[in-house]
Parts: sequence; structure tokens; C-alpha cells
Amino acid sequence: MSMKLRRRSVFDKGNQRSGPMMTPMVDVVLVILIFFMASTTIAGYEWFLEAGVEAESAGEERAIEARFDLPAAVIEVDLVRIDDGATMVYGLSGESGITLDSAIGLIGGMDIAEGGSLRVALGAGDSVSMRDVVAVHDAWNMRGVRVVMRADR
Repeated sequence: MSMKLRRRSVFDKGNQRSGPMMTPMVDVVLVILIFFMASTTIAGYEWFLEAGVEAESAGEERAIEARFDLPAAVIEVDLVRIDDGATMVYGLSGESGITLDSAIGLIGGMDIAEGGSLRVALGAGDSVSMRDVVAVHDAWNMRGVRVVMRADR
């Protein structure tokens, strides 16, 4: 038996494919997407912030003042219980620790400026009694200083 070769045309291969061509559709969709992204404004939080700048009138002159709002000074104070049971306070008189009573006296005699520009970060070891922590905390509060307890010690 001899095999006869069949003649093929360009249309034969096209008839085997089913469905629409997706490549041009994807190209058109991406172009439209890029167009919409480029023409849209993004309203972030900074667009809704109000400026606290006063409006200047034409004939009014203002005196320019230099204002330096510095952050509050922070004193880090540590309470440590030593072997004989006494509580030592570090951070008030250089590197050396002082006793609890001396620290309370030193806090009471400090010259602290009005206006709340001083903060104290108070840290205590696990062996320090709560009574000692409260005593130092109260000494600072009596002077009008804000105390923040540190949990890292």
C-alpha cells in the first residue's frame, strides 16, 4: 500500500486552535491598568493633616522669636539590693551608689526648675522591696517630677 501525502494549507493549522487569542487582550488590559494607575491620585494620611500656621494679614508685623523646645531630660535611677539587705540607689551621684535615705534626702534638696522639663526612669531589681521603690517614687513625685518605671532591670 502506498501512502499518499496530503496537501496542507495555512488554514488547516488555524482550525485546530480553539478559543480567542489571549495575547492581544492581555496587552490591552495592561495598558488600561497602567493608564488608570498613572491618572489616579493617592490620598495618604499627609493629605488630611491640618497646618497650624497662622494667617498673616498684610499690615500686621510680627516679632520673630527663636523658640527651642528641647525634650525633657531623663535621669535613669536604679535600685539594687546588696548582700546585707540594704537598698542602694545608682544614677544620682555619678558611678557610686548611695543609700536609700541619702537618695531621698538628695532628691528633696535638688534645685528642680518649674515647667516639668525633667523625667525619671526608675528601674529596680527583683530583690528590691516594693516599699523602697515607692519611697523613691514618692520622693520624685513630691518634687513634681514625672516618674516612669522601667521593666528592663
